[in-house]
Amino acid sequence: MNLRIITFIVLLYSSALYAQTASPDQKTGEIVLPAEHAVVLYADQVSDTTGKNKFIASHWSNVGGGTFTWSKEIVDEDDYDMALSYFTNSTNTTAKISFNNHRSIAVTLQPTSGYYPQKKDWYQFNCERRRLPGKIHLQKGSNNISLQLATSSPDAETILFALELTPVNAAKSMEDEKKRLEKLRPNTNWFANIPYGVMFHWTSQSAPESGAKKTYSDAVKDFNVTAFVDMVVKTGAGYVILTTNHAEPYFPAPLKEWEKIYPGHTTQRDLIEEIADGLAKHNIKLFLYMATHIYAKYDSVNDEEFQKLNNTLVGEIAARYKKKVAGFWFDGWYQCYEKHPDFNFGQFYKICKTGNEDRLICLNSWLYPIVSWWQDYWAGEVYTIGDPPKDQILKNGPGTGLQTHNLIVMETEDWLHTKLNTKIPSPHLNANDLIDFISKSKGKGPVTINIQIYQEGKISDEALAVMEQVKKAFH
Repeated sequence: MNLRIITFIVLLYSSALYAQTASPDQKTGEIVLPAEHAVVLYADQVSDTTGKNKFIASHWSNVGGGTFTWSKEIVDEDDYDMALSYFTNSTNTTAKISFNNHRSIAVTLQPTSGYYPQKKDWYQFNCERRRLPGKIHLQKGSNNISLQLATSSPDAETILFALELTPVNAAKSMEDEKKRLEKLRPNTNWFANIPYGVMFHWTSQSAPESGAKKTYSDAVKDFNVTAFVDMVVKTGAGYVILTTNHAEPYFPAPLKEWEKIYPGHTTQRDLIEEIADGLAKHNIKLFLYMATHIYAKYDSVNDEEFQKLNNTLVGEIAARYKKKVAGFWFDGWYQCYEKHPDFNFGQFYKICKTGNEDRLICLNSWLYPIVSWWQDYWAGEVYTIGDPPKDQILKNGPGTGLQTHNLIVMETEDWLHTKLNTKIPSPHLNANDLIDFISKSKGKGPVTINIQIYQEGKISDEALAVMEQVKKAFH
C-alpha cells in the first residue's frame, strides 16, 4: 500500500543518561507524534537478530524474546530522545537498549492499544509509537545499537517496527512546525459527520464480469458514468474514494504533466471530472486514491526527483479539479519515507490544497505509526470491523492525533477484481454488522467500505443488496 518515521517530542527530559542503566520497571511513556527530525532504525535494517523471529511486511514478529542489532552512521553528535514503534499485548515484556556496548537503558513495555480488540489474524495488531525514558548520546560516525527483548512468557509476541532517535536540539523547530500546520489544517467536522462512504479500486487491472478485458483507454472511453453514479446513490454513500492509479501508473484524464512522465498512460476523456460532476448532483463528494510509490517511482529515483514528481503530478491534479475533489488518499508511505527521509511534507501539503484549501489528505502508513503530522485524517486501512472509535481525534493506535477514519473491505482482502470470467466473491460483511459499526462510529469519523468492481463499472448484486439495507438505516 515506511519510511523514515519520526518522533514528535512533546516534552524534553532534563537530564541525559549516558553510562547509566534505568531501572527495568521504568515504563514507556506517552504516545508521541511524528516529526521530521529523527534518525530511524527500521526493522528491515537490522544487521543481526537472535530469538524466534519472523519478518512480515516491514516488521519483525518476535515470540519469547530476542535481540535486534543495528549499525548506524550518525551525522551529528548529539543527545537524543528515544521512541519505540511496537506492538505487544503482554504486561511483562522488557526492552534493554544498548549503545556502543557500554551504555544501556531498560524499560518495561506497556501493552499497546488501538483499533483491534484482539489479535485474531496476522495483521490485527495495534502498533504505537511510545516515548522511552531518558536520553542517550550518540557520537558522529558509526554507532552500534541493540534492542534486547525479554519476557517471562515464552508465547508473548512483540512486533518491532522501528527505534526512533530525535536530536534534543530539534525540539524548537518541531514545535514551530506543529504550530504552522495547526493554522493550515481545515475543519474535519463535515467529514466526521458523514456516516460512511465507498471505495472502488477501478484500475488498469480490473477485469470484466465476463468476456475479454478491454484496454485501459477503451475501458475509460466506454465507462457508463450515469449508471455508476446511480449505483453509488443506491449505496447511500456520502463520498466515493476512487482509485486513479494503482499497480500501474495510469490516470483517466488528459493530464499534460502525467503524459510527459508516462506516455500513453492518460486518456482523452476526463473520467474524473465527469464522475465528480455526476456525484455532485447528489451531494456526494469525490476523493482520489493515488499510489505514491507507483507514480513517484519511489524505489528508482533520488530524493530530489521523488519530491519533484509528487509536487508536479499532484499539483496539476489539485489545480485542475479544485472543489470537484474533496480529498486525496495517498498510498505507499511506509515504503516511500524510508527511501526518501528528506521529503518536504509541509511543501507537499500546501500543493495538495491548490484550488481547494478545505481538501483533506492522508498518507497511508498501513498499520504502522503515521509518517508525518502534515495530513488531515488517518488512512485507516484496517480491513475488518474492530472497536468503534471513542473520539473524533484518535488518542491511541497508529493514527494518533488525526481525524478518525476506518477503511474496511466488503468481500475479501483483495481490493480489486482481476480474474477473468469469474464472479466477484460474496460479501463477508453483513448489513447488521455494518449498521452497528457505522452507528457507533457516527459523528467521530466515517467508515469507508471497499467494494470490488467490474471493469464495466458495476458491483455485484450481493454487495449492492447489503448496501441498500445499510442505506435504509441512515437515510
